[in-house]
Amino acid sequence: MEIKDIEQRIALVTNDREHGSRWLVRETILILRDLAQAQLADQDEQMRLLYSKGRDLSQARPAMAALSAAVGRILSVQGSPAAIAQAANHLLEEYETATKHIATHAEPYLYGHLMTCSLSGTVLEVLAAQRSHIEHITVLEGRPRYEGREMARALSQHGITITLITDAEADIFMPQCQAVVVGADSILADGDILNKAGTALLAWSAHGHGIPFYVLSETLKISSHRWSTDKAHLADNLSLLEEKEPEEVLEQPIPTVSVRNFYFDRTPYKLISKLISERGILEQQTIREIAASVQRNEQLLARTYL
Repeated sequence: MEIKDIEQRIALVTNDREHGSRWLVRETILILRDLAQAQLADQDEQMRLLYSKGRDLSQARPAMAALSAAVGRILSVQGSPAAIAQAANHLLEEYETATKHIATHAEPYLYGHLMTCSLSGTVLEVLAAQRSHIEHITVLEGRPRYEGREMARALSQHGITITLITDAEADIFMPQCQAVVVGADSILADGDILNKAGTALLAWSAHGHGIPFYVLSETLKISSHRWSTDKAHLADNLSLLEEKEPEEVLEQPIPTVSVRNFYFDRTPYKLISKLISERGILEQQTIREIAASVQRNEQLLARTYL
């Protein structure tokens, strides 16, 4: 295995626009496992590489807390590269089975006519598992890259009746729904979530209509970050939302017109009816406790093999 191959895979994670967080988390775990399993002559150098590349991965996608959490979980293991490889395999197995547990805990809430947005592997698997209880799903298209179209296609292959709408039409169709269900790219330390831009507007619409707003997420996505309401921290908040190229929104520039293209937004905890994880319903105190553990792992990673 060449180190250049590892660096190329990290670059793919950093620049990816096509996959959801589940794929990115899995690839992050596999990169560390493969590096830990590499046959390098100098074990100390291999450990330095693991921590160096781990830091790169943990900082690759600010809005996707699971990447940093996965790195922290794996590299918090003390010992040899072999021990780290074993920790990566264990985490991968745990992560692959999490969705089944989420589906079990979510079953009482997912029925009738639902609404969702973006392309979430977790939401897709859970809705497919509950399809016998679901009559109809309205899917938002997800500008600017239209990943909602892929979500609609994937759900329809499970025999579910689908209506695809523009993001701006969500409030029109909201009264027809029993609930809104979305995934999360990050769960912040106080229970707010970061997800595809437009999720917050969907949550406010659901709140206005008195319709439940459910979030399906693995606990690995819990972050140590908090969203500050202080305007002095606006830049820190926006850095979590991953601003991308304006050309995705407007191909031909218009003189004197600026274009902003944030991929993610923040939905306040108060708008979330239930946050459903592989452990069951997550309460705010539990989220804070897990976030504190994540922060300890981050601090360990920051000071090891500098």
